[in-house]
Amino acid sequence: MQNKNKLPHTQTVDARLPFALCYGIGVILLSALEVLCYLMDPDSDVVLYGLVLLTFFVVIGGCMLLAYLIRVRRLHEVLAAADDMTTEIGDVFKYVIDIPYAISDSKGNVKVVNRALQDILAFKSPICNVPLSTFCPISIQDIIRSTGEPRELRFARALDENGEVIPGAHGFHIRLGNSGRRYELIAYAMRLRGQDYYMITFHDVSDYLELREKMERENPIVAYIVLDNLQELAQYVRVSYRSAANEIETILKEWASDIGGLLREYDRDKFLLLCSAEALHRCEEDNFSILNRVRQVKLGDNSFPVTISMGIAAVGGSFKDREAAASAALDIALQRGGDQVAIRRADGVTFFGGRVKTMQSNTSIISRVNSNQLCSLIAQAGNVIIMGHRNPDFDAIGACVGAARLALCAIGNRKTDVRIVMNRESEDFRICSEQLGNHALYDELFVDAHNALDLVRSDSLLIIVDANNVNIVEAPDVVKNVANIAIIDHHRQFEVFDFAPVLSYIHPTASSASELIAEMIEQSPYADALRKEEATLLLAGIMLDTKNFTHSTGAQTFSAVHYLYEKGAHTNVTRLFFYETLDELITASDFGSRTRIYRGRIAITWLNSDTTRAERINERVAAAKAADRLLTVRGIDASFALVNIGDSVSISARSGDAINVQIIMEKLGGGGHFDMAGAQIKDTSLTYACELLKGAIDDYLDHDIVERK
Repeated sequence: MQNKNKLPHTQTVDARLPFALCYGIGVILLSALEVLCYLMDPDSDVVLYGLVLLTFFVVIGGCMLLAYLIRVRRLHEVLAAADDMTTEIGDVFKYVIDIPYAISDSKGNVKVVNRALQDILAFKSPICNVPLSTFCPISIQDIIRSTGEPRELRFARALDENGEVIPGAHGFHIRLGNSGRRYELIAYAMRLRGQDYYMITFHDVSDYLELREKMERENPIVAYIVLDNLQELAQYVRVSYRSAANEIETILKEWASDIGGLLREYDRDKFLLLCSAEALHRCEEDNFSILNRVRQVKLGDNSFPVTISMGIAAVGGSFKDREAAASAALDIALQRGGDQVAIRRADGVTFFGGRVKTMQSNTSIISRVNSNQLCSLIAQAGNVIIMGHRNPDFDAIGACVGAARLALCAIGNRKTDVRIVMNRESEDFRICSEQLGNHALYDELFVDAHNALDLVRSDSLLIIVDANNVNIVEAPDVVKNVANIAIIDHHRQFEVFDFAPVLSYIHPTASSASELIAEMIEQSPYADALRKEEATLLLAGIMLDTKNFTHSTGAQTFSAVHYLYEKGAHTNVTRLFFYETLDELITASDFGSRTRIYRGRIAITWLNSDTTRAERINERVAAAKAADRLLTVRGIDASFALVNIGDSVSISARSGDAINVQIIMEKLGGGGHFDMAGAQIKDTSLTYACELLKGAIDDYLDHDIVERK
């Protein structure tokens, strides 16, 4: 490594002797010439000219020699003074100044240490020949590489609690001696006697690091806490829920006091918590056991656990920024079903909890508000684009058609400005299109993903239904190019959006997106405009996600179904949507024959990728049906069905009330609901995907055992 600050070396040549010899020889030769001329002709003019030349040479040459001798003498005096000063400065730097340093060769052998480093290391002599590793865990090559980096990055590397260097960061901090103080290492290259050496300085940064670590530990954390199911539970028991609310408030105050935080109730059953980052770290280490403590509070006959949700902002910025981040994190926790903690950091959101299945709540008022807002947005838009997720099912198709009906009514006479982006080659769409009939409106309503970008304008409104992950929608490129996006979904939100939706109606307690859309239409001024065919598709979507009203079904679900019945839908018609082909029936048998029980309560099955029926069935749907079927087996708390699709493996997960399959699927990059989720693992084999699934199940169940303890 070259030292850019290296001083230039001036090499001086002593020419006094050659200069004097030349002067003497010149005087001798001119004198001899003068004598020779005099002997040959004493009266000649040449003798006079020679004498003048000799005199001129003696005078001029003597003056030049004298001037040079004086200059050389002064130069030697200056160099001698500089050498003395350098020696004195070196001695001061070596014995007086307290910046520790060591001189090492390129192989990492320390040759010399100064008095400051000698005192720290308790070395008896400043002259040594020991490896740098004797007192420094960092090699000389690593120190040299880190020196050229910006100082801010060098300070980024710290030591762990055992005093070891944390790998993967920039720069180095080490501890020297018995004092425990930390030093930053910087290397300077130099060349002495034809060899490369490095001067390694040790800068004491203990005070700086301690101050920074103290600031990190005491960094204020803002959190919102709400009782997310108490009022809903109170509807089913004949007791006052205030006693339970007061008990939970007492538990929360004791918990806040234990972690050194400040808890204040800012609204009924809603709390604001201020604590330090160190306290948050302790809570993460015990997996937010406060969630389990609150679950011990029961209502009525002790069969209904009360839960809380918490949104925490562990970000920088002002308190206003932290409050907004905490509010957004709380929204995500609630949209994921409650009974969990969402921690918002700069690099994403971390979740804890989610062990209790949430109850369905009354959404009529919320639907009315969101319906009015959506109609207003539609009326202001230049055109409306509607889409669901890829590989659409009846719920996605029904929700898209229902949203299109609402948009057609709200947009007025501009019928051509509403389009649904849909894969018209899918089997489920073919079944739905047969029900819609040959109406010209429906023929023009659907476009494929290839032509969807042509619909995008500066004032377009994109409505996404039955999905809140933009990576799985039918046309992701449209999402990237539309400014106004509305999301209506019943799946739990996994992460914060990269954009700000103009409308976000995500309600995980709803049975389906079709239920939400049906409610919004019913609560809108256009409730009577819904056609019989559209109501039938919405009913099919609800029946699909509720498994014929046996799963995730509540009063709001039947209320939406009642409205659809009034508009001409009927289960006798929609049940035709779910007829199976012979290939599908045989495929279900294949799934059943390969079922294995894991850890006594988990059913895992898979589809043979070599089957000749794979091209004639929808593998994902078949896997979902297989998982549903396995959940009916007595003693099974969760079921997983795996199927090969190209180079990927798709997993469908189902559960009852005991296991949150959403958390298990999130570990594999998927998501969904508490009792119904899925994931897709790319570029893997069925065997390896099964091993990953078992690892995720083990992690969840072992974590659950620790939480319950």
